[in-house]
Amino acid sequence: MGAKTDPHNFGHISHGLAYGVFCSEWMPYETDAQVLRAGREAFPAFPSSVLAQAPQLPFLREDCDEAWNIPAAPRSVRDVTRSDIPTLVVSGGFDAQTGADNGPYVARTLSRATVVTIPYVPHGAIVYSKCAQAITVSFFDTATAPDTACVKDLKPPQFEIAP
Repeated sequence: MGAKTDPHNFGHISHGLAYGVFCSEWMPYETDAQVLRAGREAFPAFPSSVLAQAPQLPFLREDCDEAWNIPAAPRSVRDVTRSDIPTLVVSGGFDAQTGADNGPYVARTLSRATVVTIPYVPHGAIVYSKCAQAITVSFFDTATAPDTACVKDLKPPQFEIAP
């Protein structure tokens, strides 16, 4: 079996990639004090013990320092990208990892971006949504005007509560 289909490998590739990026592009350029300050600005009512941790990553600094030992990426990796290249930005409406708000934020300096939020799907919208897949195909056909009409027809999923 290939690495992507072998159940024993699930999560290994993504964790390595995530730590490679976090430990080289994020941690070297943000001190604990900066993380805490940003947390206080965004969530002033939260206690410092909560704010001191990046969301969902409470052991990240320790892991980067003690286990991964990855050198810092060049500071330029953190520069804002400005471009007029047609760009498709797709977000999942139920994405708990990189929320849908990130789509417009990412596109703010991309003058020819098409931003689409696919409702009712998680992180990796293109994997879970036929609509996201169709939009992506249409983007490759017509990058300046992808067909996003399918979004308006999407319905919430049926949730069931077991007895």
